[in-house]
Parts: sequence; structure tokens; C-alpha cells
Amino acid sequence: MEEATLFAPAGRSDAGELNDQQQAVLHASFITAVLHAVPDMMLVLNNHRQIVGVNSRLLSAFGFSDQSPLLGLRPGEAIGCIHSCEGPDGCGTSESCSACGAVLTILESQETGCQAYGECRISITKDGGTALDMEVTATPLDVTGIPFTIFALKDISSDKRRQVLERTFLHDILNTVGGIRGIAGLLAEDSNLAPETEVEYKGLMVDLSDDLVEEISQQGRLLAAERGEYVPEMKETDLAEMLQEVCKLYGNHSRTPDRTVILEDAPQCRLKTDRSMLRRVVGNMVLNALEATPAGGAVRVRLVAGAGEVRINVINAGEITKEVQLRLFNRSFSTKSKSGRGIGTYSMKLFGERYLGGRVGFTSQKGETVFFIKLPS
Repeated sequence: MEEATLFAPAGRSDAGELNDQQQAVLHASFITAVLHAVPDMMLVLNNHRQIVGVNSRLLSAFGFSDQSPLLGLRPGEAIGCIHSCEGPDGCGTSESCSACGAVLTILESQETGCQAYGECRISITKDGGTALDMEVTATPLDVTGIPFTIFALKDISSDKRRQVLERTFLHDILNTVGGIRGIAGLLAEDSNLAPETEVEYKGLMVDLSDDLVEEISQQGRLLAAERGEYVPEMKETDLAEMLQEVCKLYGNHSRTPDRTVILEDAPQCRLKTDRSMLRRVVGNMVLNALEATPAGGAVRVRLVAGAGEVRINVINAGEITKEVQLRLFNRSFSTKSKSGRGIGTYSMKLFGERYLGGRVGFTSQKGETVFFIKLPS
């Protein structure tokens, strides 16, 4: 009887059966020829999704000298997926696996008997939690009456990051322009503004215009990063001042009228970081929180400075469903219907962790959702 599982079926071949399967693959010369002729990473899986063969391309990519340590493992276990030990029977059986394009593709091919395609984003334990974007293909194969699956993985991380950078550029430019439009509207529509308020708004428009120029300049720097040429502009940054600017911008955003952004009493804190990049990450957090907040509601921004670490929290009322939580940082996943939306959460993770060296995450419980970025101080 199979063990209870949170997603894909549990159960594995015993040692004798696994050995027979490995021998069948080894003696099928055409499989060996295909494995080593293809430039992508390839695995041969049995009906329990266990590895019975692997090509040299995968061994090289993950630093293995031979395939023996991988035989009998499932794909996530072999490459070090951070979720591979969460389920009752390893890779494929945890709640997180229900949103994994790799296991979904394998299961589709095994269930239909046809080739299946998909994409997945796998966070691996190597190098402190590297995230890999993979294009995956599962192809059924029969060898002397034994069903196998040829599972191919192509690393498309660089291509996807470039796409994200291009789409994020347009996304964030529109964010800044939306803030400028909101403030310009207030100046144009309210002829009874107090003189000091009018001066403040005009100054803010100048600041936002400068930010717009910086956004355009930074896009060039980010594209350089994909060529290995990007060096973050690490400068002393007054975090309280930066957060005040973010709150003013998004508190008057044209996409989220009648919402309030509240900056809680922020301690004086200076941090050496790429200010423009951090502002972009926090800005996306605030805008997402505002979009999840009904008219009349408020989003709170909190700065916490601790020993060796600073943390910026963006808080809104309401909880995210479990299904959405599992996929929230996936590339282009969105709860909105418009094409091109949903890039904000993915870029938070990419920029906050890859370029700023922090950790981006969220909690959603007890009636509120908190997005955060932690940075070493």
C-alpha cells in the first residue's frame, strides 16, 4: 500500500527491481547514445520517478564524477531542491511540489503516455539557495517491456532573467510615471492647496523625475549584469529617508486611489547598499500591498534595525491563499488577469537576493500579509 502523500504518488522500487531497471538501460545502447549526444541535462526515470540513468552533461553541471550517487534518487533529490525532503516520500510528495513544473511534466507524460513539456523554477541548496529556471521535457520510452521516462532539463535562467529585466523595466517605469501622474493631478485639480503643500508636491515631482532618469540608467546596468559586468553602486543610504520617498510616491499612485501608505516611526539607520535597487524592491512590495488593499484601507511600512541586520516590512490586511503562496515568487505568476502582470514579486526576489545579497520573503497569517527584505548591516 502506498504511503499517504501531499501530492504525487509515493512508493519506490526495491533494490532488486531498481538494479534490473538500471541494467536494462545500460544494455540499451541507443539510450546511452542519445543521453550523451544531447547537450541538455538528461535523466532516465522509472515509473516511481527514480533515476536509473543520467548523462554526463548533468553530472558536470552539478559536480558529480559518476552517476552512482544519483541512482535511485528522484530528480529534485539529485540536484538538491530545497523542497525535496519536505514530503512524506521525498521529491514530488510535498505541498510545494504541487506547483513544480518538473514533477507536473513527468506525471503528465506518465499518465498520458505522450511527450509533455513544461517550465519550472527550482531553488537548490547549492551556493546558498540558487534558483534555476528550467525548460523540461518528459518523453515515455519502453525498453524490453519496462516503462521509462526520458527527462530532459535545459537551463534557461539567463534567458529568463533577461526577459524579466526587460519587462521589469517597463513595469517599474510605469510605477514611477503613475506616481508623477498622481501628484500632477493633485496640483492641477486642487486650486486651494496650502502654499507649503504645493511646494512639497512640486519638489516631489522633481524628485520623481530624477528617479525616472535613474530607472532608465539602471536598466543599462542590469543588462550589463547579465554579461557579468554589473557592479552594484553600494553607497551609504539613509533608509528612513528612502522609505519616506517611497511612501510619498505610492501614497499618491494613480493605480491605487483612496489608499494610504503609513511609514511607522523609523529609527535612524544608514546602510551601504544600492539605493536605487533597494528602492525598486520596496516600491514593488508597497504597490502590490496597495493593490491587495480595498479603497479606504492602509498599508504600513516598518523599518527594523537589529544586530547585524536590517529588515523592511510592508504590511497589509488580509491573507494570501495557500495555493497562491506556493507560486508567488514564480516568474510571471499573477493573480491578475492582465498579460505582463505579476512580474513584481519575481523581480523582488531576483533583485533583492541576486544583486543586493539580502533575503526576500513573506508571511501571511492571522489576518495580515507581510512582505519583507532582510539585508546584512
